[in-house]
Amino acid sequence: MSIPLGVWLLGRGRAVGINCFSPGVQPLMAALAPTIAITLIELVSVFLLPADQRELQAIRALVQLVCPLLQLIVSERYAAFVGRKGLWTRYATASLWCAWLPVIMMIMAEGIMRIIMPAAASSSAALAGVAVGVWLYSLWLTWYVTRVGLVMTVWQAAIMTVLQTVSVFVLIGLLLLVPPHYNAIADLFGA
Repeated sequence: MSIPLGVWLLGRGRAVGINCFSPGVQPLMAALAPTIAITLIELVSVFLLPADQRELQAIRALVQLVCPLLQLIVSERYAAFVGRKGLWTRYATASLWCAWLPVIMMIMAEGIMRIIMPAAASSSAALAGVAVGVWLYSLWLTWYVTRVGLVMTVWQAAIMTVLQTVSVFVLIGLLLLVPPHYNAIADLFGA
């Protein structure tokens, strides 16, 4: 099975892409491995920073791991609630791999913008516009992978997408309220 092909197909709205992902714990852990590796690398690099910057950088690194884990927990509970627990590991594997597609799209969009419109590429408004567009695509992709991967109705998949998104925003809100007051939204949009 080809993971890049599955991501490509699902990213284009082709349901057959779900067949490129295997069910089970091992494929799920393999899909989670890049996120864990990046988090570990960033946590180790925290010790290379001045002491006053370490706490915020550590939180920034951990948020990148905690958000996908939070979404996995929410999706697993909701899948069990609607009787789709048996399909969850393949769905979660596909979801984790497909979550890289918006990141790649953001990098490509910024690169193309820098080539075509260099002045606009340095504008925070232009970058925020691209980020919002990619975020909307990410919401659609989350909904689509949920609908296809868990064989859900349109509304069940929409509820799951809302629950996952709200849980992440609650976490981001808590991080903003609790010291050191990490603003993940500003980080995301480069503000």
